[in-house]
Amino acid sequence: MQRITTSDSPFTLLQQRLQYVSLQQEKPWRVWVENVPQWETQSPTAQFEFPLVSEYAPCEGYPFLLDAIRNRENGMYGLQLEQDQILVTNGALHGLSLIFRSLYRPHAVALCQAPILGSIATILESYGYTIKYFTSHQGELDIERLKAECADPNVSLVYVNTPHNPTGDILSRNTLAQLAELVQRRGINLVADMIYDSLTFDGAQSFTPLAATSVWKNVYAVNSMSKNYGSPGLRIGWVMSDRENIRRMAGFFEQECVAICGIAQKQAQLLLERGNRDLVETIAARKKYIEAKLAAFQGISYMVPRGGTQFYVQLPVDDIDLFADYMLVNYSFAITTISNYQGGTGSYIRVPTVYPIETTEAALELLAEGIKSFSFHYIMSP
Repeated sequence: MQRITTSDSPFTLLQQRLQYVSLQQEKPWRVWVENVPQWETQSPTAQFEFPLVSEYAPCEGYPFLLDAIRNRENGMYGLQLEQDQILVTNGALHGLSLIFRSLYRPHAVALCQAPILGSIATILESYGYTIKYFTSHQGELDIERLKAECADPNVSLVYVNTPHNPTGDILSRNTLAQLAELVQRRGINLVADMIYDSLTFDGAQSFTPLAATSVWKNVYAVNSMSKNYGSPGLRIGWVMSDRENIRRMAGFFEQECVAICGIAQKQAQLLLERGNRDLVETIAARKKYIEAKLAAFQGISYMVPRGGTQFYVQLPVDDIDLFADYMLVNYSFAITTISNYQGGTGSYIRVPTVYPIETTEAALELLAEGIKSFSFHYIMSP
C-alpha cells in the first residue's frame, strides 16, 4: 500500500491525514481525531459589545476575565490567587511558549513527562532546549531519578501534564508537593500543564502545585478554555505564577501580541461563570461507554484513564502509521497515532471520548473491522 503520510513533510502526520481528507470532500469521511469535548447543547456566548472591538484590551487580560479565572482556581484548589498573579494568553500553548522563552538560558535542559504533545516538544527545541523524558505511573514519579537528573546544572525546568495527554494519569498531591520542593531547592522551575483538570473520573481529583507551596517563584501552572470548557476557538488560556514572573511575561506578550481579543475574553468569562458541569458529566458518560466497548476488542491493551479526553490504546500492529494510512484509504476513517507525540514508543492510537455516542459507536465498529482486515494484509504483532 502506498503511504499517505511522510516524515519529509513540514506538517505532522495527523495534519497530513487531515489535508488528505480536505482534498476529497466528496467522500463520506469519518474523522475521529479530536480530543476537544463537545457540548450536548450550544455553549453560551456574549452579546456584542462595541468597546471590546474598538479598544485594545490590557495586555494582562481584562479585569472581568482575570476575576472569573481567579474565582475558578481559588474555588477548585483553595488558593489565595490574585489578579496580578494571572496572565491571559492566546491559548495554553501560547502560555507555555512564553514560560519556556522566559526561562531559557544557553544549553538549557527540560525534563518532560512523556509522551509529550509534539508541538510542545517542537517549541522547546526551537528555543534551544535539550529534552530528557520521564514517565509517571498511577500518579507517582521516580523522584530519586528526577533528583539525580536535576543535579545537572543545565536543567532549567521540569514540565508535567496532569491529567496527562494521552495517558490520563493524574499526579498525586504528594508527587506535586515533592516536585515543588525539589525545584525550589535546586533553583529550577516546575511547569504544570493542567488543561484537563476539570475532566477527572471515578473519584479521581486533580491537584495543582500552586497549592503545595506558598512560594511561586519557581512554579507555573497553565490552563485554558479549550479542553475544560470545550471552546478551542476562543483561544483563551492563562498562566498563574509569582507576580514578578507574570509581569515579566506580560512584557513579552505586549511586544509580540499586544492583547487578546476582547470579545473572546467576554465569552470566556461567561463560560467560566456558568461552569462546565454538564460538559464534564457528558464526557464521563461517553468514557464509560467506550470503556465497555473496548473490553470486547481482542489483542489491544490500554489503561483506563483517570482523567482527560482519550484512551491511549495499543493495537496489535507493527507499523501504527501504516495502519492509520490504511484506514484512511480503505475506510475513509482518520485517527490519531503516537506520531502526534514525542518521547513515547509503541503502536498506540488515541481513542477520543469527546464525540457523541452515535459517532463513537460507528467509529469503534470501523476500528474493529479495520484491525481484522489489516491483519490479512500485513504482519500483526503477537
